[in-house]
Amino acid sequence: MSVDDIAEVQRVITQYVEGYIHADAEALKGAFASDAVMNGYLEDRLIEGTPEVFIRNVGTAPSLASKGISPRYEVGEVEIRGKAAAVTIQEYGFGGRNFTDYMHLLKRDGSWKIISKTFSTF
Repeated sequence: MSVDDIAEVQRVITQYVEGYIHADAEALKGAFASDAVMNGYLEDRLIEGTPEVFIRNVGTAPSLASKGISPRYEVGEVEIRGKAAAVTIQEYGFGGRNFTDYMHLLKRDGSWKIISKTFSTF
């Protein structure tokens, strides 16, 4: 694990969260691997699939920032073993909800991307 890898994983996670806050579909798309999966619970509703629907929904809605919403988030410790990484994000006030995201990233062809997002509201 190098300092560069930690910084790059943090950059991808920040790109994801800031993309969400600013409804930047291109930033969100760039944070995820093309074969990423996204599964979790929105309240009691199980969501299973890929990030595509999430990215489309975020990208077509007014951004949280433009609605005057100031969500906050906390990025947990970046854990890297070889070319795999894990990060937990706590999100508060995102669309009126709080989330815990468990992100898994892989380094492929020299770049880190989110390969899996598992989430739940709380």
